[in-house]
Amino acid sequence: MNVAVRSSGLRAAKPAATEGGMELLLWILVWSELLVFGALLGAFLILSALDPAARAILHGALDLPLAAVATTVLLGSGFFAARAASGHRPRWNLVAAALGGFAFCALKLTAFGHELPVLGEMEGHLPELYWLITGFHLAHVLFVAVLLLVVAWRPAPQRTAAVATVWHLVDLVWLLILPVIYLG
Repeated sequence: MNVAVRSSGLRAAKPAATEGGMELLLWILVWSELLVFGALLGAFLILSALDPAARAILHGALDLPLAAVATTVLLGSGFFAARAASGHRPRWNLVAAALGGFAFCALKLTAFGHELPVLGEMEGHLPELYWLITGFHLAHVLFVAVLLLVVAWRPAPQRTAAVATVWHLVDLVWLLILPVIYLG
């Protein structure tokens, strides 16, 4: 009897250790993503300062109203992810957040279509860095939106909280991209 209690106690302790390891990996992912995007945005700021003419052409090509709509959609989807993480109808809210992510992707691809004729003709590293930053972010949005749907299939509180954390990272990165590239 005493052995059974100890055995169940060990089984109960194992997931806690695994959860702590997963939480650590999650935060390593979050901080590494912030560092990568921070370095890319820093490079964009430096190149913009070195070539103000290219920056003016780039700004003239950007679709700011569409970027504003995309921002609203992405932040709205973050609201649904937060509701899911707090336990309010997680399946429905994760699906709503994912749909917001897919809508953001559609809006961003539309913006790319408007921007491509001008930016495709530009020379230098500034337009290349613009495509890299915004395309890399778009890939993150698409990937995490799919993850939201996967977690929504069988939402568990820890998985829901983890995917919501990554979704908020995607929101935060966009909130850093917006002023540096679109409003700067």
